[in-house]
Amino acid sequence: MRATLSLVKPLSHLKEEQRTLDAISLESFGLSLIRGTVSEIAGPASTGKMSVALAVLAQLTGVGETCAVVDSVNGFDPMTAKLAGVELSNLLWVRCGGDIEKTFMAADYLVQAKGFGAIWLNLCGLPVNKLRAVPRTYWFRYRTRIKDTPTLMLVTSTEFLTGSASQQSFVFEREKAKWSGHGNFKLLDSLHTRIVSRKRFFGPPIETFIKADYTDV
Repeated sequence: MRATLSLVKPLSHLKEEQRTLDAISLESFGLSLIRGTVSEIAGPASTGKMSVALAVLAQLTGVGETCAVVDSVNGFDPMTAKLAGVELSNLLWVRCGGDIEKTFMAADYLVQAKGFGAIWLNLCGLPVNKLRAVPRTYWFRYRTRIKDTPTLMLVTSTEFLTGSASQQSFVFEREKAKWSGHGNFKLLDSLHTRIVSRKRFFGPPIETFIKADYTDV
């Protein structure tokens, strides 16, 4: 891992590049995620959590920032990420094989390394009972280590885990899904998702629309 982490930009250089950018704006979702903090998105499958995470990675890697994915259950698909605009040459992919201890250890190493534009900790697929047993001190340690840095730590899971350690916390709820085709030959066309802030950064819920894109490669 040390050889891979040597590719990360020095923190001083990254701070200089991002000195005027304190937030990552995702206009298509109506969200703005704050750098130097832990942000959490929770919700069931197929509600748009991955779409938001890939949008963050695409935006940052596209301008040359180095980002990381902690892939807890090997569910990250590089081709999907590439189609979403992620520059894979600027992405560190850590596969944890469903091992919860390795997942949190990897996240710990990454926040210590510093210099990442974003670290996506994807916990979807891990047993909820094991995630609930993770000490809250882990989350506060992550928060402390990225404070006053340009790094956004984005946590995605099926339920809320970070407690008061997260600066922003959202729940994604699927309002409806639209399908194309008939019978057994249907493809997802679009999702209508409702985003609610648990920490009252927004007033009314945000309604967003996510269009599926199928591309031959």
